[in-house]
Amino acid sequence: MTSLIIVMLLMLLVAVVFILLATGKQRRILKRQDENKRWYEQRLTELEEERSLHGLSDEEYEYSKQELDKTFVNDSKDIEETIEWRPAPVVLPAVIVVIISVALYWSFGSWQLQEQAADARERLPELGKKLLSEQTQAADPEELNLFALGLRQKLMSDPNDAIAWWIYAGLMVDIGAPEEADEAFQKSLDLEPERLNTLVSYSRFLLMSGSAQNKAKAANLLARALKLNPANIEALSLLGFVAYEQQDWEQAIQAWALLQEQLSPDSERYVAVQNALADAKQQQANAGMTLTVTVNIDNAVQEFLPEGATLFVYVTGNDAPMPAAVVREPVEGFPVTYTLSNANAMLPDHKLSDLDEWTVRARISQDENIEAEAGDLEAPTVTIKAKANQTATVTLSTQIQE
Repeated sequence: MTSLIIVMLLMLLVAVVFILLATGKQRRILKRQDENKRWYEQRLTELEEERSLHGLSDEEYEYSKQELDKTFVNDSKDIEETIEWRPAPVVLPAVIVVIISVALYWSFGSWQLQEQAADARERLPELGKKLLSEQTQAADPEELNLFALGLRQKLMSDPNDAIAWWIYAGLMVDIGAPEEADEAFQKSLDLEPERLNTLVSYSRFLLMSGSAQNKAKAANLLARALKLNPANIEALSLLGFVAYEQQDWEQAIQAWALLQEQLSPDSERYVAVQNALADAKQQQANAGMTLTVTVNIDNAVQEFLPEGATLFVYVTGNDAPMPAAVVREPVEGFPVTYTLSNANAMLPDHKLSDLDEWTVRARISQDENIEAEAGDLEAPTVTIKAKANQTATVTLSTQIQE
């Protein structure tokens, strides 16, 4: 880079010299023209004096003046023809310097990039051994970028190296380039569709994004990985996570139970899997906590049924007025049956599975407001024990008075 700066400075100096020379030449032209003009004016004055003081005739005066004019014009023309007035000599050096400078910069810059790429390719084994033997998160960013450059050079010359694409994909994940990572994972998988490490690594990367599409793709890749090796620890762990996120408790339990069998009871991971497995089983048990409610209406209040009414069926605890589950539907006819579960909770920390007893309530509202108002119809409450697959029946029999 220093050499480039020196060369550019020398070219700038040459341009300055050209400009100074051209400027000096123009000044000499102006000086000769001024001298020629002064001589003409002086000679014209002398002719005037000779005509007035020495009796020079008008005919001789006119003739001498014409000769003087011719001489002045010819001398001026000779000056202009000797050195033409053009801006090119001044602008041309500057243009040449700009062109040469750009060419030199491009040449030196390209050379430096090529040298850097060659160095990265040469140091690829050394950097790979160093980076793969330590946590890449703690690695020097400059070395990571140099390693990535070396891998790109290798992949340009050998684009069919599936392992190199896999390593490059992981490197892009660490650097924070998800699009490049996704492309590299896919290329590695296209080259070797049954490579277990690629299937698992790509699945982990896809799960990091959190999108439903990527989760579905990750689940498919994990199924392929477990088909190749049903006891693969990483694949079982990730499959359990995917199933848990999708609330597929049974599959999560199966995956983590198989994973637990592969681990030593003394390991930290065993304890973590054990806790995850217990949580999945609890979630499965909670998911089975359902209540099927049948709602009837007494003939005595049938005539008070308002048009466009809304039916609320909800469950509370004995000492908690906040509903743990709610169903709201337009009134169409009776009897009607609804199944309530944790999915009908209004708050994530107050669900059917959190209660020991369920108090079942039903109300027909003249509008969409769950609060009781005059004219609404309601049923006597029914309290039952909270358990899986529970049932209850309530009958709307009372009109709320003012």
